[in-house]
Amino acid sequence: WQLDSCIGYALEHNLDIRRQAIEISDRKAQLARSTLGMLPSFNAHAVRDYNWGRSVDMQELTITREGLATATALSIEGSWTLFGGLSAQNGRLAARETVREALSEERHIKRALVIDITRSYLNLMLARQMLSYAQASRSTIDRQCERTRSLVEAGSQPKSALSEMEAQVASERARVVEAACNVRSATLNLMQLMNYPPGDADLVVAESFDDREAPSARDSLDDLQIESMAGRDPRIEAARSRVSQMKHQLDAEKGNALPRLAVTASYGTFTSSTSDEQPRKQLESNRNPSVSLSLTVPIFNFGETAIRIRRSRLALQKAVIAREQAQIQVSDEIRAAVIEADNCAQKYISAVETLKAAGSALEVTEAKYNLGASTALDYIVSRNNHFKAMSDLLQAKWQYMFQLKMLDYYMQ
Repeated sequence: WQLDSCIGYALEHNLDIRRQAIEISDRKAQLARSTLGMLPSFNAHAVRDYNWGRSVDMQELTITREGLATATALSIEGSWTLFGGLSAQNGRLAARETVREALSEERHIKRALVIDITRSYLNLMLARQMLSYAQASRSTIDRQCERTRSLVEAGSQPKSALSEMEAQVASERARVVEAACNVRSATLNLMQLMNYPPGDADLVVAESFDDREAPSARDSLDDLQIESMAGRDPRIEAARSRVSQMKHQLDAEKGNALPRLAVTASYGTFTSSTSDEQPRKQLESNRNPSVSLSLTVPIFNFGETAIRIRRSRLALQKAVIAREQAQIQVSDEIRAAVIEADNCAQKYISAVETLKAAGSALEVTEAKYNLGASTALDYIVSRNNHFKAMSDLLQAKWQYMFQLKMLDYYMQ
């Protein structure tokens, strides 16, 4: 598994992304309902009536007495709101913005997951390199311990030197165990982020990053570039969609305070058992088409419309503040990422120089120790300094690479 394959697997199996996909489908369904709600509505009705006792002769318009009278009525009607204060139109626009907001949130979830996977993957690379170096260091100290034993037997070194070297061997073995535990923990963390089934085969991660030259500090981004990068952030896009949604929602509530004009058309007919005419002839003679216009003027509804308008206006104000907060937060994150990348580059350069110096010091101390001109304690201190320098270098390298990845994600 390399980084790209780990990211692809995580994006495919992440439950938060699946849940957000369902949320997007739900909001698209709401948008479709808002769109279809602007079209005319049509309904068909069929009524079969049974009446015992007195009934009305619909032909003669007289009251008759029968044991049972039946009547059948058929009708079709349609209605369409010609003007409703543009509430339906603004409701549709608000629903469209909710879809855009959900899509932006999905992008943010995916990018956050990619960042987490990248961080975990690089931590695993660091742990593996630390394990490799710890194992190499243990092998070296084992050989040096055997050499010390020979020097002690030859009388070139005191017995205390052997004791100190054996203690260092135990310390090096503890480092190997700790490094191996860190590898297992980092692998488990990566598997959990990927939602990789624990019952499957172990996750074998390949080294997909080569060692880099000592980097130079990156040029700082100006405010215009940072604002441009922040404007493409999915959190900012979601906040903008939220503001647009609240604006359309406010316009829709304002439209509810305006008069409404609707047209209704119907066509119906009926038959009755009290009539002497044939049912087919009754259907033709009893046809009743109609067209009506209705105008509704809101006057007083206990202040509900005014309260909804006020609440929508407050919701819009909160959305604007949330957008500004998101803009500031994302801009600060980008600035911090740029500064951190520069700091990591400087730390990497410094760690390279420190490792070179520690390596040279270790070579001199080891040569002097082998000649009996240095003590075991001096050698152990020099080796520990070299191990710390290597550890600092590896941490600086992988941290620098992670910060570069962070900036790449912000620039996308």
